[in-house]
Amino acid sequence: MKRKKSNLFRKVMIGWLCLTMFILLFPIAAIIFMSFNASKFGALPFEFTTTWYVQLFESADLLAATWYSLWFSTLVSVVAAVLGVLASFALRKLSRKWNKTFPTLMNIPVIIPWLVSAVSLLLLFNLIGMGKSFVSLFLGNLVAVMPHSFLITYARVMSMDKYPEEAARTLGASGFKVFVNVAFPMIFPAVLSGMLMSFILCFNCFVIQYYLAPFGTYTLPMLIYTMIRAGYSPSINAIAAILTLFIVLFIIVMNKVGFDAGQLFGKANKED
Repeated sequence: MKRKKSNLFRKVMIGWLCLTMFILLFPIAAIIFMSFNASKFGALPFEFTTTWYVQLFESADLLAATWYSLWFSTLVSVVAAVLGVLASFALRKLSRKWNKTFPTLMNIPVIIPWLVSAVSLLLLFNLIGMGKSFVSLFLGNLVAVMPHSFLITYARVMSMDKYPEEAARTLGASGFKVFVNVAFPMIFPAVLSGMLMSFILCFNCFVIQYYLAPFGTYTLPMLIYTMIRAGYSPSINAIAAILTLFIVLFIIVMNKVGFDAGQLFGKANKED
């Protein structure tokens, strides 16, 4: 009787998992499917075409906005990763009081809605005379994503074994060499995870970009919003499909080179 209940429960859980995955992945699959549909409105019956991909690469605005979002998000995520590493090692040297207080304060920007942050930052930048500019856009996105990078890196730094660093110092290594050759390789998966998280958040940070971007500057989310207001274009499906393919390939490569989920989210390995 217990075995039957166990098998039934297992089947229910598997069914629930399949339903959840379907709900999560079906919209993405639908966008990719419709990017090859000849209908301008995503209507059936399906008729295969690559017209929207041709139009995408002929559209200078979409390509320019995509490239701008890519390099801008990369810049913000790299700076966020550097600041996260510096802050994590600085807190490691401080007392337990700061080790509890500072991470708690860093959670505040994560909890506060981006709309509130965007309006507050716009008022602040107008007050100090910066207004809408590239520096305002950069700092606004950095404020939004840096806590995520810090919290992931900080968790790994605080759980890191200190004995390899002490052994390196005992053997005469300088502080810089200890960091480069011993400490940083141990926290690199967490730093990479925080940088990827920052990149994704910055790439999708429409609200802050909308309020702080200077006139004439369009990131991809801003351009898509403008295009949807003027009239829907199936080229948006094409660029969504390309970005999805890029992300899938990147995840596959990361798994192939040996970065599993435990490493990327800063969990200590048995080898540490």
